[in-house]
Amino acid sequence: MDKKNIIDKIGFFVIIVTIIMLNMFIGSNIKEPIWIIQAIVSAFTAIYLIIKKIQKTKNIIIKRKIDIAVLVFMISTTIPLIFNTYVSLEGTINFILKYWSIYGLYILVNNIVIGDNKKINIVVNTLIFSSVIVIIFGFDKFTFNIFTKIYEILNSVNIEDTRMISTFGYANTLAAYLSFVIVLAIGQFVKNKDNIKNRIIYGIYILLAIITIILTQSKMVLAIDALIILLFIIFQIKNKKISKKWIFVGIIGIELFFIYFLIAINIDKPLVVTDEEKTCVIRGIESNIDYNLYFNIDANTDKTYDVFKIKIVEVNRYFTEKVLARFNLGDFTGTKSLNIHTGDLVDHIEIRIENELNQEITINDFRINGKKYILEYKIIPEPLVRVFTTFNFKNSSVWQRADFWQDSLDIIKDNWVFGAGGNAWRMLYGQVQDYLYYAKEAHSYILEVWMSFGIVGIASYIIIIILTIKSVINIFKKQDKKNNNILIIAIGLSIILIHSCMDFDMSYLIIEMIVFMFIAILNKDETEIKSDLKIIDIIISIAFLAVGIGNILGLVADNIKDENMYYGNKLASWVSKYNYNEIIYYENNNIQDEDKINKIKKFIKEEPYLYQNIMYEIMSNQIIKDFNNGNIDRAKTNIDYLINVLNNVKVERIYEIESIQKRSEILLNLSQSLDTLYKETQDDYYKSTMEKVIDIIKKDYEKYRYKAYDFEKSQFDELITQYKIEFYDRTYNDALNLLGS
Repeated sequence: MDKKNIIDKIGFFVIIVTIIMLNMFIGSNIKEPIWIIQAIVSAFTAIYLIIKKIQKTKNIIIKRKIDIAVLVFMISTTIPLIFNTYVSLEGTINFILKYWSIYGLYILVNNIVIGDNKKINIVVNTLIFSSVIVIIFGFDKFTFNIFTKIYEILNSVNIEDTRMISTFGYANTLAAYLSFVIVLAIGQFVKNKDNIKNRIIYGIYILLAIITIILTQSKMVLAIDALIILLFIIFQIKNKKISKKWIFVGIIGIELFFIYFLIAINIDKPLVVTDEEKTCVIRGIESNIDYNLYFNIDANTDKTYDVFKIKIVEVNRYFTEKVLARFNLGDFTGTKSLNIHTGDLVDHIEIRIENELNQEITINDFRINGKKYILEYKIIPEPLVRVFTTFNFKNSSVWQRADFWQDSLDIIKDNWVFGAGGNAWRMLYGQVQDYLYYAKEAHSYILEVWMSFGIVGIASYIIIIILTIKSVINIFKKQDKKNNNILIIAIGLSIILIHSCMDFDMSYLIIEMIVFMFIAILNKDETEIKSDLKIIDIIISIAFLAVGIGNILGLVADNIKDENMYYGNKLASWVSKYNYNEIIYYENNNIQDEDKINKIKKFIKEEPYLYQNIMYEIMSNQIIKDFNNGNIDRAKTNIDYLINVLNNVKVERIYEIESIQKRSEILLNLSQSLDTLYKETQDDYYKSTMEKVIDIIKKDYEKYRYKAYDFEKSQFDELITQYKIEFYDRTYNDALNLLGS
């Protein structure tokens, strides 16, 4: 065996295992055990590069123009750290470790898979058949939950949803991912025209995956799928690769489906509720309209009191709720009629049926303003109806994305050059939002790249896409049958790339790794660069050693049992939970020393938008204790630091009135202590410092109070809102009174 090829064989095995693991370890950024995959890929890449250099292999890192663009993109992830523009050290380092692990897989594929169509075929088939894991887990979560223990072992997300979410925990990304894999499977189905057994296997997969996608109810993905399939069919017709027979069969099939659909959506059955709770969503509701809701009900119970509760709830565009009407029932047969009036910002209304004792209630007929409305369909699944009847630009998921994108652009305005680092959106959207919402993702990869990695990041990413499109067009022009696989990959990958512009698919490690892996494959026929760039190979090899060590330390730190997070802090000090827990340990054990204050300052510097009020309160209390205990110099240094931070770091959420009130309360407590010290000592320092602290309270009040009040008043219970505002007003007035005392 050729010793030089041993490392390539091991590398190919690592690629295949990585693809399988990616399909097992899926979940959100918070719960996904990505450390394992990242550690394996980055550590092996470091070893691979070192061995290749020992073997004197040339041009490992840069072979083509696309490799330069990908390298620049990966370097852009480090720019916020280099120029100290990041808003979260943990997020920035974790993004660097993640993206460079993705880059590691790209390098392995670029050196091991490209140039070997057999290996490309193995990669494609591995992805297809390992994605069966996702489909199986999806149907299990949707129905029986047989594999609950396995989900716990895999640390998979555990979310209940009426849509198919599998282990992704998010229906839209699941749909985008499977759409890509289906296209690959269709390619294999066509390719195996002489192998009936293989065609049956691929056909079964395609059918199961299509059903899974429909159950995700992801309208945007289905729209993108339909458009790409239509364009593909037109192209195939133009090139006479699809016979008239199959065109005819396809048209008849589509017509039969729509005939079935149009008939089925008009056939209902009584809604029978025996579960504890059932929610029926009524869409297409207009704002500021009077509606009459009519129910024909059979409520059966052996109890002598009301066991059924029916509420009509309005959900507005901000996802806040208001009960418009309600009634209770015991044993009852007859009709009920309710009149409701919708608000200005209504998105939809919900009929919520509570059946605490698992009795039986049946709604035989339901009408809105005299017109029959179906709550339960007889011969068609409700998710299928929802897919084809709820897509419109009034839908909250459509317009709210526009809000996210506008807020993303506002963040970019201040960070467009160097970027704000990893988790930029999560840390900054609370300061630019026009109303209180909570969203972990910006729902646009293009915007996320720009706000996170700055102009270099977005420019290099766009160049990657342009070069890839150009490469595919060149392959397309050659009309080489050997490259049919490449055209199929390009079609599938375009689904993810288009959808990721409108959603957060690329937040998942599986999607990012697969995208960059197939970008390498799609550019395989581009002209190679002949210059020997030894220095780049050496620098990148060293970088991967650091990334590999970082991922291994993160993996070990995340899995050691360490009650006080001491060892975790030593191994992976950039992870905020270790630093936070250590500070809380100091606080809970009443440890008052310089080390505690330094740790708080370090935390505030590295994570200015995490646990703001907790950090400010601990530091404020320590300052007060230091003043009272005679540690005057330390107290003065620290209060100057705190005032500077409060003047320069914005609040986490400008509409979160409780958080703003708590911040003012902390500062009021500090001001009162300074006032007491001034009265005792008549030292003007305490008075001037108190005035600086109160000035922050005043600025916050003028900046946030009225805006937050107007929003709260329009969305929430008026009495609760009034209580919150009055509490804030008292804090503000108490601060002003100190100035006049």
